[in-house]
Amino acid sequence: MKKLVFALMLAAAAVSNATAQTVQTDPLQCWWRSSAGAVRVGEPFTVVLTCAVLETDDATVVVDQTRLEPSVVQFAPYETLGGSHGADLRTDQRRFFQYEYRLRLIADGMFGRDVALPDMKLSYKVQTKVGQKTSLQGRDQTYVMPAQSMRILSLVPSDAADIRDTSASDTFSDIDQRAFRANLFTVIGSVSFVLAALMGLLGLVRLFQRYRKPAAAASARLISDGAILGGVGRELSAVQHDRDAGSWTTELAARAIGALRIAATYAIGRPVSQMPASRLLADGSETLEPGRLILKAGWPRGKRIAVSGAVTSQTVARSLAQPGNTAAHAALLETVSRALATFTAATFSRDGKLDDSALDEALATSKTVLRRMKFEQLWFMKRLAIRRAGSPLDNRVWSR
Repeated sequence: MKKLVFALMLAAAAVSNATAQTVQTDPLQCWWRSSAGAVRVGEPFTVVLTCAVLETDDATVVVDQTRLEPSVVQFAPYETLGGSHGADLRTDQRRFFQYEYRLRLIADGMFGRDVALPDMKLSYKVQTKVGQKTSLQGRDQTYVMPAQSMRILSLVPSDAADIRDTSASDTFSDIDQRAFRANLFTVIGSVSFVLAALMGLLGLVRLFQRYRKPAAAASARLISDGAILGGVGRELSAVQHDRDAGSWTTELAARAIGALRIAATYAIGRPVSQMPASRLLADGSETLEPGRLILKAGWPRGKRIAVSGAVTSQTVARSLAQPGNTAAHAALLETVSRALATFTAATFSRDGKLDDSALDEALATSKTVLRRMKFEQLWFMKRLAIRRAGSPLDNRVWSR
């Protein structure tokens, strides 16, 4: 039993020594800082309270900060106008907390005197850790805040009867300037609103015009240019297939020249003829004019549309003679003119003798022209041609 008591006494002594060694430095330190060394009566000023408390692995100082809140603390004879509590900062052994207070003094007997802040006392405890989970709670201790004084200056002359708050010193001139500034901002806002309304109206008009033009042309365009050129490509492929299976005939040359005329119509910038095929079927005209291509437009049950081009080698030659043609486009039109002349001679040949090599070359030219027209009918190529605003040839090609 005596040994047990002796062991407990040794442990208590060790704990006391450890506590003394841990908190041998100041467990709590506070100091004031003011925004001015001297203030006038009624003039707001700021005082900042900063405290450093000990926080280590072995000891922690717990401070009662409830009395320091701006809504609670009192600094008589000063009047508390408000305040704030900033975020705490930590180092290896210290935690810093800070409070900011806005004060002022309104009294008629403090002129030319040093008025100190009232005495403040902070309660704190020291918690000491023993082992991993055991902690010892120390007794309540009190920390007395250091003194802080402010020099109070006179705000009123010696013959004044009372103290006047002159924080608001607006004159008639200040009021006139503010009224002028307010009227100016009102006028600027009104003008900006009117300009915004005009710009919005202009945008709506342009949008209406943009969507109105395609609607007006919808009656004339029954099928898109891409669908037409796709049909021309299928027709030329069918002609090539029949040519590979045998020799050229006048009927095969007539089919090829019908497809080439449609592609040549795009090359010279003219619109392609479009009409419902039902009108042709009614009077039997479809079989009389083999130059027409019957295509389907619409989904899911497409309508049959008859497409044709009325272009001859003479028409291409007249387009070639117009000014503004680029070198590349002029070379393309020359090959188109020769191909049309070759197919025309084969279609209307009286002796039935056909030049297969010339017709093969004309068919290859037709495919080249078709590829060129498909590329130029892409939407970004049309936009590029419009933005270039270049030669009359560009304006003529894309005007449709």
